[in-house]
Amino acid sequence: MRVCINKSTGKLIESQSGGSTQEHLDTLKQNALNAGYSEEDIEVKYVTDAEFEAIMAETTAPTSEEILKKEQEAKIQAKIRDLAIKELKKEGELPADYKDKG
Repeated sequence: MRVCINKSTGKLIESQSGGSTQEHLDTLKQNALNAGYSEEDIEVKYVTDAEFEAIMAETTAPTSEEILKKEQEAKIQAKIRDLAIKELKKEGELPADYKDKG
């Protein structure tokens, strides 16, 4: 397996199987350059199956920033739901003893 990695993030840019020549690595490199990456920011290399699995796990793992944003969005949605229920009760659209199970 051959891969092209973004050096600054460690994230996978592209992977390809088969082939074991410098030409195959050059193809990965050229694809990354064509996609807008700078040559200093990419690394192309051959990896074992285990190394590839580790790269994929890192590539698909959410960042701490993504986790924080998801948590914040959940809080916002909960607040919106609470406010909506309160308003619907006030307007008589929901019974006063309505209990949210959401």
